[in-house]
Amino acid sequence: MPHPALPSEKPLSRGSRTINNQETYSVARSSGLDPLTQAIALLRPAGLLWKPSRLSGDWAIRFPAHRAAVFCAVTSGSCRLSLPGYESGLEAGDFLLLVAPPAWILAGGGPAPAVDFRPDHHATGERVVGPADGAPELRLLGGFFAFGDSNAALLDSVLPPITHIRAADRAASRLSAVLSLLGDEAGADRPGRALVVAKLLEIMLVEAIRFDGAPIRLARPGLLAGLADARLAAPLRALHRDIRRGWTVAALAELSGLSRSVFAERFGRVVGQPPIDYLLHWRVALAKDALRFGGKRPTEIAFECGYQSYSAFSTAFRRVVGCSPGRWVNGTARPTLARLAGEGGERE
Repeated sequence: MPHPALPSEKPLSRGSRTINNQETYSVARSSGLDPLTQAIALLRPAGLLWKPSRLSGDWAIRFPAHRAAVFCAVTSGSCRLSLPGYESGLEAGDFLLLVAPPAWILAGGGPAPAVDFRPDHHATGERVVGPADGAPELRLLGGFFAFGDSNAALLDSVLPPITHIRAADRAASRLSAVLSLLGDEAGADRPGRALVVAKLLEIMLVEAIRFDGAPIRLARPGLLAGLADARLAAPLRALHRDIRRGWTVAALAELSGLSRSVFAERFGRVVGQPPIDYLLHWRVALAKDALRFGGKRPTEIAFECGYQSYSAFSTAFRRVVGCSPGRWVNGTARPTLARLAGEGGERE
């Protein structure tokens, strides 16, 4: 499913917080970054923080299906989450990140008819649901991330559909510190607030991606699974560090300390692709980012991504994407985060 692209330079509104990270550099030039940082940079996340909510009494809110990734953090109180295939209680300190979720419901107190969630991007202060003095009371911080459409498919390799970090989990202490700062900054009117909120949202996303406690994640092949494998981490890092090199399965296997056949089988099972296919797809991902943001000629991009000629690069690109680099650049749409915010982040 396609993910929305980067935000435009125009601010959304007084009530919104955005990550305006439309860098002009290409990730292909940043080979010194670790593989996860490279992957997140290629995703080019853009975040929006909804107005904090205070809910009391008996209530239920139905959130629409979403095209991107939705998050919420319970800062006080408790509630119930109902998502097709997953139901759970949420307690103070819990954090939830859902990738392209179907419609889902949060509820608190006793039984109540669910009302549709409507994002408020214009008013300031808190969203209040229920009587001001009602009990029990829940305070909630939430929002969503959109991702650049050039490499949105990479999201599956770093995030499962559901990431639920509980207050008792080891990762929660670091995340709670970020969320505390985020909640404080979002409700203030300090100089530089938008920049601070943007950076905190980025840190929050990285901490959620780093979380390895979800059972569904442990069984999912991908980049993080490969980096967590003691035998595959070194060859993966080497491949990402020197994408121009003419890597072979034998050279990568030597770094792993395994035989060629055992390495190839293990890499395909854990990462989800044979080693040379992974190299091909990663080079093309870097190329797509460079074509969109790098400001260089296609022949230069081809060399940056490990190809000695534009013809070889075009053939590899067509194999993965299904069209030539030039056609891809001319035909790629760029929906904005502002448009997504205007739609409430919903998908049909």
